[in-house]
Amino acid sequence: MKPVVKRGGGSLHERRERLSKLIPKIGPVTFARDRVLPVAAALEPLFPEAGLMRGSVIGCQGATAMSVALALVSAPSAAGSWLAVVGVPSLGLRAASEVGIALDRLVMVADQARDLGEEPWANVISALIDGFDVIVLRADVRAGIARRLQSRLQNRGAVLVLVGDPGPFSCDIVIDCRQGEWEGLGHGSGRLVRRRLTLSASGRRLPRERRIDVWLPGASGSIEPAVVAPAGAAAEQAPGIALAG
Repeated sequence: MKPVVKRGGGSLHERRERLSKLIPKIGPVTFARDRVLPVAAALEPLFPEAGLMRGSVIGCQGATAMSVALALVSAPSAAGSWLAVVGVPSLGLRAASEVGIALDRLVMVADQARDLGEEPWANVISALIDGFDVIVLRADVRAGIARRLQSRLQNRGAVLVLVGDPGPFSCDIVIDCRQGEWEGLGHGSGRLVRRRLTLSASGRRLPRERRIDVWLPGASGSIEPAVVAPAGAAAEQAPGIALAG
């Protein structure tokens, strides 16, 4: 099944009609699930329930916010959840697939939909909250609309992942990338093999900050826990990967 990609064509009424046709197919699957969606094993230590609690808002900040957001939603997508990515035109399907996102359960809403105006734009997001398990979004709405969307999110049991500044949204957990370092290049030669990131999580649902190290991407292209390599191990033994952007 080919990925469903919305490019922003048609009137507002036509777009809402397309979304409303998807919701009956997705809804029964969505609301029969448990209250916690899975995350990759490497990310489990960041969350109190070792997963994404339905109705929660997760913020991803820092230079690698988009990469972390995609890694975060890859496990629920692979497990059968529907994913909507809203207003992120830079996202490539190949990059999404490499981290484990199921393209046949991915819907992309083009950034041009913002031009409809704030209220219609909020209605589009509301429709996605009604029918999708996970929504990835760049926040750019007023405080009143953010509160309304967050209330709807809690009632419907979806998970909202915000990329960059969360704006007026109240995040349950914020994941921040402190630093990153690529491995694989020697003295002027070699290939980029993997990138080590230090991630920290804080927020109202965590009594204290949590911090982990991960490979993102790892040698396989997806996220992996970073462990201390045995003495003398050579990173160049892992296969190199090609990245765009």
